[in-house]
Amino acid sequence: MILKGSQRGGGKNLANHLLNTRDNDHVEVADMRGVAALDLHGAFLEIEALSHGTKARHPFFSVSINPPEDARLTIEDFRAAAQAIEEKFGLEDQPRAIVTHEKNARLHAHVVWSRIDVEQMKAIQLSHDRPKLKDVSCALFLQHGFELPEGMRDREKASPENFSPQIWPQAKRIGEDPRDLKRIIGDAFKDADGTKAFQSQLEAHAMQLARGDRRGFVVLHHTGEALPINRYLGLKQKDIREKLGDPKTHMTVDQARSQLRGRMTAQAEKQLEDLRKKQTVERKPLADKAQKMRADHRADRDALKTAQETRDVQGDFKAAHDERGGEEDWRSLKADRDARAQNDGQEM
Repeated sequence: MILKGSQRGGGKNLANHLLNTRDNDHVEVADMRGVAALDLHGAFLEIEALSHGTKARHPFFSVSINPPEDARLTIEDFRAAAQAIEEKFGLEDQPRAIVTHEKNARLHAHVVWSRIDVEQMKAIQLSHDRPKLKDVSCALFLQHGFELPEGMRDREKASPENFSPQIWPQAKRIGEDPRDLKRIIGDAFKDADGTKAFQSQLEAHAMQLARGDRRGFVVLHHTGEALPINRYLGLKQKDIREKLGDPKTHMTVDQARSQLRGRMTAQAEKQLEDLRKKQTVERKPLADKAQKMRADHRADRDALKTAQETRDVQGDFKAAHDERGGEEDWRSLKADRDARAQNDGQEM
């Protein structure tokens, strides 16, 4: 299982993040221990309150547990993984919460421990957390019979898509997949023979090369976000400068942002005008069809109205005819009765 951990503060934000149902199909607080609170926010508030009696600014140790894509683990498997982690770091019996996230029928877990030792009122030291987590991860892969990723068998073959914790939130914030950004920036850098060619390829993706605040290059995304080019390329700024030259000769982030905004505005206006023209052409057959339908409906309504008026006239005529016919029948019947009565009188 892939394990990623960090020491952090901000209990309220951490609880909000772990209970986020917007990005997950199902969220469950599967286990809590060592706290009086009955909910995650209350538990983290407790831990933070204890940390105020220490110098610790990061009272939480948060670890995500991600099984392989085709693996199906139970909550007991995640509890066992959490136990292996806490034994490695000396966090046994520390307050702990396990939260499971399910998305697209895949389950992963987040485990958060309190670093605060209440007996000594200080934070438990968690040095060398990455290699320790890697050791536990390898053991869990072998324990469950999962195939070890190449990056665990050979560090030189580690996946280039293992981004730093800062990259994923930044990419998500601007609505991008970091793997796509890495591919776009990497291909542009590889294919370019210099700054001009690199910039040209970036512009095709609505990006702009700029000078960062720390004497290095950044790539400006069309949202205005400055992307650390060295992290997406996996190169040092010195190696990047060999191809792109001195950053001082390039625009600052603010200047590049202004230029990019102007270019985006011009492109947007052109696209809008092209869209209007396209819609006008596409709408004409629809407008003609709608006009014909309206004319047909109008003719149908007129025909229906004429038919209704004809039926009304015929009805009035029939009613009048029936009324006259009834009076004539009554007169004829009355004349016959009068004639019979007269004949009867003469016979007597």
